[in-house]
Amino acid sequence: MGILKVLLPIFKRESVPEFTNEILREDEELRNKVMLNPLYRKLLEKKVKETFKKYRGVLIGSKLIDSWDRVTSAVGLAAETVPILGNLISAGEEVVESIPKALYAVYYGVKTKDLKAIPYWMAAEAASLIPYLGDFIDMSNIYVNRARKATKEKVKKEIRKIFLSRLELKVA
Repeated sequence: MGILKVLLPIFKRESVPEFTNEILREDEELRNKVMLNPLYRKLLEKKVKETFKKYRGVLIGSKLIDSWDRVTSAVGLAAETVPILGNLISAGEEVVESIPKALYAVYYGVKTKDLKAIPYWMAAEAASLIPYLGDFIDMSNIYVNRARKATKEKVKKEIRKIFLSRLELKVA
């Protein structure tokens, strides 16, 4: 199962403590607040857990799309070894991939309000049409990475609202 977690993102589980640690590594301001008041870590973990629930579909959907991308791209990459016919199969694979990706992109945009993701994904999908190189682009976690980024930003926004409400004075 360990190799499946690496090959297919759908098998990788999100962990509240691990996700919290990522946020703290990436955000110096929050890290400093947690260092000054260790009770904030529990609050941050609570926000991560709440956001995981709210963005459950976004996170699972991104893993499904990136896993689907890897499977179909492996077929496309193998097909490209056959002259002419392989390129046609690979192009057909891109069309088949695009349907669930488009549906997910609409869902993602509505749920997260992160409309910058759609042009980003469109550019990545356009680049994925490049023979050989494109399949390697499809093998990267562009949907998972964007969903995780949006989830982290949501957590940070929510926790900062709490800090701005002068919770520091209430907890201290």
